[in-house]
Amino acid sequence: MKSKKFTYVLMACVAAVWGIIFYRIFVAVSEEDAPVMAGPVTKTAYFKMVNHEEDPVSLKLDYRNPFSGSTAGFVEEKTAPTVRANVAVPQPAFMPKPQVNWSGVSYSGYINNASTKQKLAILSVNGKEVMLAEGQSANGIKLLKHTGDSVKVQYQGETKYIRIK
Repeated sequence: MKSKKFTYVLMACVAAVWGIIFYRIFVAVSEEDAPVMAGPVTKTAYFKMVNHEEDPVSLKLDYRNPFSGSTAGFVEEKTAPTVRANVAVPQPAFMPKPQVNWSGVSYSGYINNASTKQKLAILSVNGKEVMLAEGQSANGIKLLKHTGDSVKVQYQGETKYIRIK
């Protein structure tokens, strides 16, 4: 008789624990569907933009140089910047690097050479297929590294991993 009462008490405790667990899950799921507060939300500025050109504090740079032990050449005098009006500043001619056309390069697979135990990758460069081992080059492409499902190649000065197709 005592063991049945103990069993019923344990079953009630288990039911209470599972009830608490389901209640917390239900509350957490229902909080996701809570209405969003309406109205503008203003963010505080992360950085305070300060103009340091007219800063009254000057740096004291007369400490010793930790490498040479001297203070010579360490103190620089602050000069006021000169401002020119309506002067066009010439921009350097920036020539972007031409983009490499990787669409003509594909990796078809590899062959294991049983005698030398070397993997030969089968690559297609602009429609021409070549077999290369690591370090070899042909048709402007160089095989740098062979991994399981991809190869690392260098083509027209750029390096890229190409996956097997």
